[in-house]
This record gives sequence, structure tokens and C-alpha cells, in this order.
Amino acid sequence: MNFTQLRAFDMVVREGNFTRAAEQLSVTQPALTIQVKALEEFYATRLLDRSGRTVMPTADGKALFDITRRLFALEEEARELLTDSIALRRGHLKIAADGPHIVMNMFARFRERYPNVELHVTLGNTSFVRQQLQERRVDIGVMPNIEDDPAFVGVPLWQHTPVLIVPLAHPWTKRKTVTIRELDNQPLVIREDGSNTQRQLNIALQREGIRPNAVLQLGSREAILGAVAAGLGFGVVWQVEAIDDARFHMIVIKDDDIHSTDYVACLKGERNRGVVKAMMTIAKDIHKTGAVIGSGGQTPSTNES
Repeated sequence: MNFTQLRAFDMVVREGNFTRAAEQLSVTQPALTIQVKALEEFYATRLLDRSGRTVMPTADGKALFDITRRLFALEEEARELLTDSIALRRGHLKIAADGPHIVMNMFARFRERYPNVELHVTLGNTSFVRQQLQERRVDIGVMPNIEDDPAFVGVPLWQHTPVLIVPLAHPWTKRKTVTIRELDNQPLVIREDGSNTQRQLNIALQREGIRPNAVLQLGSREAILGAVAAGLGFGVVWQVEAIDDARFHMIVIKDDDIHSTDYVACLKGERNRGVVKAMMTIAKDIHKTGAVIGSGGQTPSTNES
């Protein structure tokens, strides 16, 4: 079996593009294409669907990618053991996070301790982060709800509580608290499917039999903040996402059952890698002090998964 061909295939799937994969491996794109094509021809199977610049794995390709990700993760672990990257004098770490609001302090601390380790960060909603981690496209995911998934291990970083944000011209700007029941038939700007914030809110609304008037669905928390600031409706976000933002008024939601804890997580097989352990250690330190951001929020629970 030709490991060069396997590495070429693995990188193409990881990057989703032959050009970026070639850059990562420091080879020409034609050379990379030849390696992947040779692998397909030798085993008489199609591993990739090519559509313009986008590349997606076939069913056989997905199965092989799961194997190559484990294979090269073990290779990376062995390299860290046998070279000076065990001391974190060099290396790289790929991270997916469900938002920038709580991870930047963690990244700053990591860079201060390990300035020669490169951090590659991708942002997306909870479903995106989970998929990136499951498919081994990243080393670490910062996301909620890992407690019941045996594939992940992690440490809690921050517990979120929800707030209602309303336009500055709305009469509710004089209020400090609100209940879920008061959202019945109110104009609400909501998040996309796959958002943990929206999932938690939907559970609370359904429990109380509340049906708000969903006037707009948007794909990011930043879009929600902008829509409310423009007067399009109310929004529900985590307190840490709205604090110190003067574009709208923030009202505490009194219902105690709505909360979410973000974890710094990895696949169980990756937890002994030096760079992964280093980031987990920093997350633990931040968790103990509750120093994720400069203001707002609550200290999370101490349970580990």
C-alpha cells in the first residue's frame, strides 16, 4: 500500500480542494491529482466526486477517510513522542469553535505559553463543530452537549445563561427581567437549525406551550444581534454574547432551566497528543478561575466528560 497516495487522498478530503491540499503537502496540484488517481485506479474504485473546485468523498471514500484520519493521527502522536514537539517547541493544532466570544482568552494564553505552535481556527454552529471533530478534520472542538457522546472527552469551559435582547425603541427597554411565557406571540428573530442556542430555547418554549412569532431566521449570532439592533424583532442569545453591546437592551430571562456549558473536547483517541493535552490544561485553568472573558457570565460546573 502506497502511503504517499493515502496521504494525498487524506489531505484532499480534509481540505475539500486539490489546490489547498497541494499547498498543505508542498507539492504541485498535478502531482497530487496523479497520486489520488493512481490510488483509485489500483483498487478499481472511485473515492472522490469532483465538481468544479469542490471535492467530496464517495461512500468508499468516506470509509477510507475514517481510516486515514486515524492512521495519520497515530503518526502525529508518534512524531510528537520522538521529536522536540513533545515539549511543544513546534507543532500545529486545528480547532473548531461554536463562537469567538469565549475562546480568544484561551487562545491568548496558549500562544503565550507555546508561541511556536500554530493555531488554525474554524468557526461555525454546534452541528458544524461536532461534524468537524467527528470527521477528524480538527483536533479540538469547543462546543456544548458532549456529556452523552462516548466518542468525546473534554473539560467544561463556561456555562451560559440566556438573555432577551430588544430594540432600543421598544417599551421593554425599561424592564430588567422577563419570563418565557411573556414571549408568546412576540416577534422573534431565530437561529438556524443546528444552533444549540435555538435548540435550548425551543425546548423551553415547547415545555411552556409558547409560540412566538418567528419573523426571521438567521445563520449566526452576529446576524441576530444586528437584526435586533435594526428593530426587526426580539432575540434570545447567551448573556456573554450580548453584554457591553449598546445597540440594544438586554433583559434577563428568569427561567432557570435554560443553560448550556461549552466544553473543550476531542476524540478519545486524541487525548494523549501533546498539543491537545496542553490546550485541555489551559481550559482547566480558565474553568477554575472563571476567567473566560472580561465580564459577565457564570462559572461552569466542575464535571468532566
